[in-house]
Amino acid sequence: MHHILINEKEYKQINFNINSKSELGSIFSKISEIDIPDLTIEKDVFLDSIIELINNSICAHNENNITVPVQIRFSIENEDLHITVKDRGKGFDIKELPFNLDDPVSAIDINGKKFQIYREKYNYKRFGTGLFNAKKTFDSFQLQFYNAAGEIISKESPQKEGTIIKLVLKSN
Repeated sequence: MHHILINEKEYKQINFNINSKSELGSIFSKISEIDIPDLTIEKDVFLDSIIELINNSICAHNENNITVPVQIRFSIENEDLHITVKDRGKGFDIKELPFNLDDPVSAIDINGKKFQIYREKYNYKRFGTGLFNAKKTFDSFQLQFYNAAGEIISKESPQKEGTIIKLVLKSN
């Protein structure tokens, strides 16, 4: 991958600031304008994974009355596509997820009992698949939390100000 295209213009990096009051359809429309020549996965799978993460961030902003935008960055580094999703949605407790983030994708059953309990707990408004899909779709998946000073903190820290998800899709 050499560049990212939007409206036939080439970029090495594209940044989006997404208002948490934006409608998901308009966000999807804007994100789907991105074209990445030599994308190594199907564009629909790529877009679905990104939109799920953005939706999670927007929901966290709305639940916590956060008005600053969710930040998305697409960049080409050493021929690989790097994507960062950063929000200020106060983070979350990883122990609440219906799977262990450190488990390999092949060991996670999204139709299993843990996922069913998770969905019921949240009245089917959360499905627990956003992070799973990103982990499954991209060659590299990294979840970080940061505090009010912007410093990366442990996943167990109660002082979470926001979440950073870093994804990498390697070129062929």
